[in-house]
Amino acid sequence: MRFSEIVNYVMVNTLYERSREYEFVIKYLIPLLTLPKGIRYSIKILDVGGADSRLSKFLSGEGFDVYVIDILEDDYGKAKFVKENILTYEFPNEFFNIIIAISTIEHVGLPDAYGQEVIDSVGDVKTVDKIYRWLKVGGLALITLPFGKPHHPPTFERVYNDKSIWDRILYKGWDVVEIKYYCQSSNDPHNFYECSISEALTKDSCICLALRKIEL
Repeated sequence: MRFSEIVNYVMVNTLYERSREYEFVIKYLIPLLTLPKGIRYSIKILDVGGADSRLSKFLSGEGFDVYVIDILEDDYGKAKFVKENILTYEFPNEFFNIIIAISTIEHVGLPDAYGQEVIDSVGDVKTVDKIYRWLKVGGLALITLPFGKPHHPPTFERVYNDKSIWDRILYKGWDVVEIKYYCQSSNDPHNFYECSISEALTKDSCICLALRKIEL
C-alpha cells in the first residue's frame, strides 16, 4: 500500500485535523514495513485510545505485536485489546518499543469525555508518566493533542499552549525528535495546514509530537 492509502485506511474519523495527525504518525511507522515479516513480532506497539481507528488493526495485520488500551470496544483485528482505563491499569515498565496516542491524552480523567468513570484533573500528566515508564529506552512516543484556541468545553478536552505543553506533556525530559503545528483553515474547517507556533496559539490547532525516551 502507498503512504496515502495507509493513511486513508487507518482513519475512521476523517474530519478536521485527523488526516494531519495520521499523516504525522504513519510517517514514523512506514520504515517498520521494511522489516522482514519474521522479526516484526519482536516490535511491541501500544495504541492508547485506539477506538474509532483502524491503526492497531493494520499494524497487527502486518505482523507487529500490537496492544490497545481503551474503555471502548472496537474492531482491533489481531491486536491484544485491554478494556481498561489507562489511569487504573499497568503494563510492565520498559515493555513497548513504540507508543501511540492520537487525540487521546487530552480527554483522560475528564468527566464529559467518552463516559469515563475515573475523574482526575491531572489525568493527562499521569498518562504521560505511564507512557514514559512503559517505553523501552530508545523507544518512540507519537502523540497528538489539541493546541491553541479551545473549541470544546474544558470538561471534555484540555487544549494546550506553549507553557502547558511543557508543564504537562514534555516535562519528563524527552528527546524531542519533532514538533509540528497544524492550524485550521479559515476557508475550510476540515482543512488543517502546517503553521508556526505563534499562529497555532491564536487558532483552532493541533500539535504533533515525536518523542524518544533516553537515559537521563
